[in-house]
Amino acid sequence: MEFDFLKNIEQFNESDPYKDIAKNAKTYAELQLQLLKLNMTSALSQIISYLIIVIAGALLLMTAFVYFSMILVVWLKDVTGSWIYGFLSIGLFFVVLFLIFLMLRKKIMVNPIIKKMSSILFNNEAQLLENEEIESAKEEKEEDYD
Repeated sequence: MEFDFLKNIEQFNESDPYKDIAKNAKTYAELQLQLLKLNMTSALSQIISYLIIVIAGALLLMTAFVYFSMILVVWLKDVTGSWIYGFLSIGLFFVVLFLIFLMLRKKIMVNPIIKKMSSILFNNEAQLLENEEIESAKEEKEEDYD
C-alpha cells in the first residue's frame, strides 16, 4: 500500500504542470474557435434567409405594381380618352413615389435592416449566455438532489 502512494507521487513529479496548462489552453482555444464558427454559420444563415425573403417580397411587390399600373392606365385611357395621358399620369405617380422613397430611405430601408442584422448577430450571443445560465442552474439543482 505504501508503494502505491509512492508511485502516485512519482507520476505527479514526472508530469509537467506547464505542459498540462499549455495543452488545456490549446484545447480551450480550439473549442472557442469551433464555437465561433458555429455561431457565425448560424448568424450568416439567418441573414441570408432574411435577405432572400426580403428580395422575394420586393420582386412580388414590383410585379403587383406593374399589373396594377396597367389596370390604372387602361382605366385612365377610358376616363381621359387618351393612352398618353394614362401612361403620363402613372409615370408621374411613380416619379413622386420614388422621390418620397428617396427622402425616407433611412427610415424605410436602412434602419430596419440594420436593426434586424444586429439582432441576428448579437441575439445569438445572448442566447448562448442564457443557455449557459440554464445549464448551470440545472447542474446546481441536480447537485441539490444528490
